[in-house]
Amino acid sequence: MMELKVLGERLRMIRKHLGINQQQLANATNLTQPAISRLENGDEVYASALLAVLGFYHDKVNIDYLLAPDLKEDDNKLLYCSRHEVLQKIERQLAVIANELDDSQKKITALRNIL
Repeated sequence: MMELKVLGERLRMIRKHLGINQQQLANATNLTQPAISRLENGDEVYASALLAVLGFYHDKVNIDYLLAPDLKEDDNKLLYCSRHEVLQKIERQLAVIANELDDSQKKITALRNIL
């Protein structure tokens, strides 16, 4: 399970990356600025406050990476991608793999025709 301090640090990092202050986040989530501060400090976390913030962030960052217990430094760039952007990257990678498989299949067919 992830420590509250780690989660709070990640939430603060995302907020700063998005260029908003605690009051703006509080207004957008119907929370108070002190509630945002406590959440980011890992002091206390109410499920409703965390869900409100995650709801605000859900289309702006990759929540899967936000909640990953062992986020590596290399994964930070994935944190700032929205889920949609991550899916697009995966789709592009799958298209490349599909093309490579198609090329391999053509080579196999050509080799069979030779034999």
